[in-house]
Amino acid sequence: MSLEEEFKELQRLFAQTDSLTEQTCSSGSGFMEILLIKRKNMKIKIYQEKGHHLPHIHIDYGRQHHAASYAIESGERIEGDLPKRYDSDVSSWLDRNRETVLQIWNALQTGSEHKHLLEELAGDV
Repeated sequence: MSLEEEFKELQRLFAQTDSLTEQTCSSGSGFMEILLIKRKNMKIKIYQEKGHHLPHIHIDYGRQHHAASYAIESGERIEGDLPKRYDSDVSSWLDRNRETVLQIWNALQTGSEHKHLLEELAGDV
């Protein structure tokens, strides 16, 4: 395994640890938030948002929370002001991780109380 591959694996493991330890309730609403991955200045998250029918992710970039939202199934930006130059990177990441991200979305939206399932799925991203 090359040094670059080892570093990527370490980043994946760190993101997995983050996803297991940084689950929080957002703004006192009691809804769960899952950190899927954290790389440098970017965080990709999913929130438990009952009533939102379009599966999507949220991007935090730098100090900007909710910089953009992207549809999981199409990879297209729904809203936000993240520079457009990042759209293809997010879409490519979603292409590679779509199945797992959709499973996490569905588990959260249905109110799945199976924390071990969410932890296992988040580790696959």
